[in-house]
Amino acid sequence: MNRGPVITSRQNSLVKLVRGLGSRRAREAEGVFVIEGHKIVNEALSSGVSPEKIIVSQHALEQRAVTELVNRPDLHSEVIVVSNDIMEYMSETETPPGLIGLAGMPEAGLASLAALQTGLRALLVIIDGVQDPGNVGTIIRAADAFGADAVVTTGGCVDIYNGKVLRATMGSVFHLPVVRDAEPGELLVLLKERGITVAATSPGDNAISLPEARLAWPLAVVFGSEARGVAPEFCEAADILVKIPMPGRAESLNVAVAAGITLYEACCRRGSM
Repeated sequence: MNRGPVITSRQNSLVKLVRGLGSRRAREAEGVFVIEGHKIVNEALSSGVSPEKIIVSQHALEQRAVTELVNRPDLHSEVIVVSNDIMEYMSETETPPGLIGLAGMPEAGLASLAALQTGLRALLVIIDGVQDPGNVGTIIRAADAFGADAVVTTGGCVDIYNGKVLRATMGSVFHLPVVRDAEPGELLVLLKERGITVAATSPGDNAISLPEARLAWPLAVVFGSEARGVAPEFCEAADILVKIPMPGRAESLNVAVAAGITLYEACCRRGSM
């Protein structure tokens, strides 16, 4: 591993860049996002996402797993060492993992979804207006776990390159295409053109209980925020409204929990399990 002097100053341009990338505006301007932690950087590399730079703390270099990562023969990233204090200053977490990757944001608009070879048994996940990063990250993770072909977020969602979202995905964000900031009208046109059934989740009386719902493939399932639900535009255009039966006294489910249950059911229905 070739490396220059250890960075020890908060005034260093790279340190300032990493600190700034906590802002969505900065990420958009630079076209770069932060991957923090040994596990998720490894997941990125294993999925073909090569960080432009890998920043590692002096303390982390004492860990065998980190040393093996930065000395991988197939690693093409520039490796930069910083002091432990600087890593703590740059990190978004209370306990810095000691390793940060800087990766370019891929272009993943609706055009990339249109080019996706989804097939007759495709399963797409649409996240509409969910702003909690933990929930969005967990839904992406569930989509990956239950074999979804792609995830789409609408413009009202938290940015998928938010650090909390990325950590909640546990690397799943690198395992499947994620199209962000889709405009609902354009997305619905694309789904209809490709013959994809749209199922919107809804707690309303006109929704069909999930175990009784007739799901047709290819299928796109829409999940909305707990406060607002799925946008009327999706509900009105949906081929079917579905809900999870709840015999207990709770009024609602966390959206990520609801997504996990729904996607498990869909996965079973299409014979993936």
